[in-house]
Amino acid sequence: MIRIQQIISIFTILLLISGVSYAADLQEGFLGTNWGTNISELTGFSKVSKKGEVSYYRNPQKTYTVFGVGTANVIFGFFKDKFFAAYIAVESIEVFDRAKSHITQKLGSPRTILKTQNQQTIFSWRQADTRIKLKLYEKEGKMKLAFYYTPIAGKVNQVQRDMFPAIGV
Repeated sequence: MIRIQQIISIFTILLLISGVSYAADLQEGFLGTNWGTNISELTGFSKVSKKGEVSYYRNPQKTYTVFGVGTANVIFGFFKDKFFAAYIAVESIEVFDRAKSHITQKLGSPRTILKTQNQQTIFSWRQADTRIKLKLYEKEGKMKLAFYYTPIAGKVNQVQRDMFPAIGV
């Protein structure tokens, strides 16, 4: 039986990916928060985790409206306190497939990455400075839709690569 949260997630993702102002909204930010905004400028956010210089927040006091549908299930990523990513859990494979079809229709065919060791498939699209990734973690049975602001996300990736020692011969 489908739960109310699953229904909200389904409609949120479908409306999110089919909105008229899709490209313009993603260029400026996500869900009313501009890319690069400092967490200190935002109210109601509470930290859910931290890894190095990346912190993850949610706003339990706010329901976000994504093209007419409300959802509270959004995680925001900040690097050095600057907003660079947003994540929405995908509740079912049917929603995952529909999301992939709709984004492909809007932005063209995705770049597909298969990570066999982790049993992970990533579909990736780019819209100006925003990268959209639809991820399927087969081993865990989890799926998510992620939005990254590439000018900051690139710095996050570089810092994470620098944390690993060089492999010598």
